[in-house]
Amino acid sequence: MRFAIRNLRASRVNLLMNDYAAGLPSPMAFLGLAESIGRDLGVEPWSASILPVLHAVHVSEGRTKPEMEPKSGAFTPIEIMEDMVGTVEVSLLIDLPGIETVADVKNVVLTKRIAGGTIANRDVRVDAIPLDGAGFKGLSRGYAMVRPDQVERQLISSGDLVQMERIAQILFPAVREPGRGWIVPVAVGHRLLENPDTAQRRIRARSPDMPHVFVEPCVGIAELISIRNARLTALNEADLTERFWRWFVTDSHILGHPSYQPHSSHHPHNATA
Repeated sequence: MRFAIRNLRASRVNLLMNDYAAGLPSPMAFLGLAESIGRDLGVEPWSASILPVLHAVHVSEGRTKPEMEPKSGAFTPIEIMEDMVGTVEVSLLIDLPGIETVADVKNVVLTKRIAGGTIANRDVRVDAIPLDGAGFKGLSRGYAMVRPDQVERQLISSGDLVQMERIAQILFPAVREPGRGWIVPVAVGHRLLENPDTAQRRIRARSPDMPHVFVEPCVGIAELISIRNARLTALNEADLTERFWRWFVTDSHILGHPSYQPHSSHHPHNATA
């Protein structure tokens, strides 16, 4: 069943997505939240999906330099500088296969964090909603964070300079064309540096069953679309579901949406580092 979790407010939300993108909460963080909620409710692992709707994001103005104190004849920092965090108001459309009870979803949501940020309001409203574009009805004004429709914008990079330049040219063109939309850089997943099947076992790993492997972050492009826009409200069930963030795995990548898969036939330029 699909649910709307309305107007969550959270503080000290991490706005530093990865090495390449910052300023908004990461779609990968929302996907991790959906997975965590699903696991607590007994949903099959890796099957939960989510579509975040941003109502407001305020970046905190933290300290730019750590406080210092004299120690052993030298000044030494006594605190860690604040990363890019902020206060966020967001609604979430979430698919949880097999779950039908609104109260169960609400109880689990209140135990979670949003991108590391603490949920500030406890009077959270959760509703079961239609599976098509009518699911946006009744939400406060905001912008859904979705993968871009245009194939040429569905590219990723793990640091390859040529691909990074392509992404930058799309995000910051010399001339902004009419109807271009509001597109932003986002974290879209990771590129594996090791094969999970052959990676050496490492001490102090978090899980005895899941292998620890080294990865590189991937940056891509997402679009923010008003939830009053017919591009969302007129979508049928299949087309709206396709825009939800969901896990997608290839031999070399773990991604938040299959549109970003590299080396596919409709992505002739998706060469990654």
